[in-house]
Amino acid sequence: MKKIILPVLLGAVLIQPAEAQNKVGTTAAAFLGIGTDARGLAMGSAQVALAEGPGALYWNPSGVARSRNSAVQLSSADWFLDTKYQNVALSLNTPGGTLGLNIMALQYGEFEVTTIQNPDGTGEVFEPSDLSVGLSFAKALTDRFAAGATVKAVRQKIWNETATGAAIDLGVQFRSDFQNLRIGMSMLNFGTDMRLAGNDLRESIDIDPDQNGNNPNLAANLEVDSWPMPLTFRVGVAIDAFTNETQRLTVGVDALHPNDNSESANFGVEYAFKSLLYLRGGYRQAFAEISGDGGLTGGFGVGYSVNNRIRASFDYVFMDYGDLGTPQMWTATITF
Repeated sequence: MKKIILPVLLGAVLIQPAEAQNKVGTTAAAFLGIGTDARGLAMGSAQVALAEGPGALYWNPSGVARSRNSAVQLSSADWFLDTKYQNVALSLNTPGGTLGLNIMALQYGEFEVTTIQNPDGTGEVFEPSDLSVGLSFAKALTDRFAAGATVKAVRQKIWNETATGAAIDLGVQFRSDFQNLRIGMSMLNFGTDMRLAGNDLRESIDIDPDQNGNNPNLAANLEVDSWPMPLTFRVGVAIDAFTNETQRLTVGVDALHPNDNSESANFGVEYAFKSLLYLRGGYRQAFAEISGDGGLTGGFGVGYSVNNRIRASFDYVFMDYGDLGTPQMWTATITF
């Protein structure tokens, strides 16, 4: 069991000019910034114009409208400090549009309870966790333009305290005939502020200790600050730089405007061979004034089509976070 202090990334900023946005880790629910699929992460998270299928539910909900079939996607990663990250995404085609379900979960593992009197532990343990559940709807309004939206509930829990909130994601995608040029925009995590509440914040107080005869044990709750979610605006373009009957080379670029960091850009590239083998690379958070999360990414994917409807694929990503380590993620997708 770990004896470290759990970083609770709760803070607050509003959207401000870029030069004032050097506030990394100052929003609640920072786990919402973790990408949900290995393909997108391997391409440096440059996905707002490229995302389709269940993976698009995170990057740009309008992307699920481009898929002709329904699909289910499972992702798992060993994240920092022995934490575990899982994601389940489902897209379901209907005559009226595409429905989506996305569940994100981050488990921090077991922690010993320590106090000033018991610095080596009290014998109790707790398991912090983060959870987000989102429902999406997307529709191709024309053969070139699609729009989508997600409504999600978010919860963070540490010891006996929880913080809950609700948020929406909005996105659009446009495609042209020129080299399959795609343009995408999304607004992610526009929602309520989050505030921790729970039994450990309850106290017994004496409002006036100098007055005799009053109740010295009035029930009270400690008031803690509320913090906004990690609101992010994305805009990006993608193009097939080269394509023929057996090969394709796709390049994507995203520009990001978050409320808890400076503006930055993501770059990604994907090489596909016969829809069987995919090689990917990218760089995330280029040009950020604080680039601690920026770095190179790389990965691969394999796919196999059973028939015109059923297809299975497996994707893997390796990311460089410098001193923080090299988290890896795998994603399995079944299209039906």
